Amino acid sequence: MNRSIRLGAAAALAAASFTAGCSVGPAKPPSSAPVELSPFTLPSPEAVRPRAPLTGLETEEATKAKTAVIVPIEIGTGAAAPVGLDKADIVELEFAEGKLLRVAAVYQSTPADRVGPVAAVRPAEIKLLNQLQPYMVHNGTPKGWADLLAMSKLPAVTPAKKTGFTTTSGRVYVNTGTLQASAPAQQKLLASLFQFGQPGEPVATGSTPATTIVVASPGHAAVTWKFDSTTRRWQTTLGGVPVATANLILMTTPFNKKDVKALDREVAMADPVGKGAAQVFGAGQGAKATWNKAGFFSALNLLGPEQSVVRLSPGPSWILLLPSTAKVTVS
Repeated sequence: MNRSIRLGAAAALAAASFTAGCSVGPAKPPSSAPVELSPFTLPSPEAVRPRAPLTGLETEEATKAKTAVIVPIEIGTGAAAPVGLDKADIVELEFAEGKLLRVAAVYQSTPADRVGPVAAVRPAEIKLLNQLQPYMVHNGTPKGWADLLAMSKLPAVTPAKKTGFTTTSGRVYVNTGTLQASAPAQQKLLASLFQFGQPGEPVATGSTPATTIVVASPGHAAVTWKFDSTTRRWQTTLGGVPVATANLILMTTPFNKKDVKALDREVAMADPVGKGAAQVFGAGQGAKATWNKAGFFSALNLLGPEQSVVRLSPGPSWILLLPSTAKVTVS
């Protein structure tokens, strides 16, 4: 075989070998045992707890359907120390005549076994809080104020009905849980008086730090509130009793004076219908605001600087009704 024939045969053999080793088409995967994948499951979402309408705190579903109970109490002028304010969702404080302070305590999410001493109802609490459709408790209310209560069509109860009331040393106290159980059924769920934010969230645009608030109203001893960063509550003492709250809403309102024969004196009464200046304080900070309540049955609206929404810290709130002559110092 000559040399050219031998080279051609070698080339043909090499080509055949290359063609056999490089097959055309998809490669077959290597054989292996099938792999079992674990099924993917989403984590179970946490149950969303309902919020109490007057505090924004987590509560039970049944609580949302409870009726609010309002108890008026007088502080000062020889009155007994107030009882039960620590259980209230909202407390309205009015700087009344002389050295007298008036509070209207609202109970909805947490019942209180003993609240009092129960006083007469006054126009301010009816005007300010009637949107809550509360069960009004009162004792010895003069006719003119009782007529206003009747006009409001709010259900009311006095010690004459005896259910839930006790008398100690001539002073009347009430069990708000007992009254809630016997209150007329609500036609709809209670609407909140305020909006609530997250813990630590600023109450409004332009909030600034605040740890001490001094409220001085003519004729009254100055009331000093201090913020406790541990409990995250504003604290003071009224009628010799320590009280605390998550929020303070200071509303400047007109005050009307009127001779009330049943009380044999001239009284000073706040009028929280209309609009005016306000200051709102949450967790260690506060902001200037305005309040508006267009009419007797209208809702209370609070707006911060630049018309920003006021969002309170979750927890109880105190509303202080102040005359225009009151001085508020914040530090």
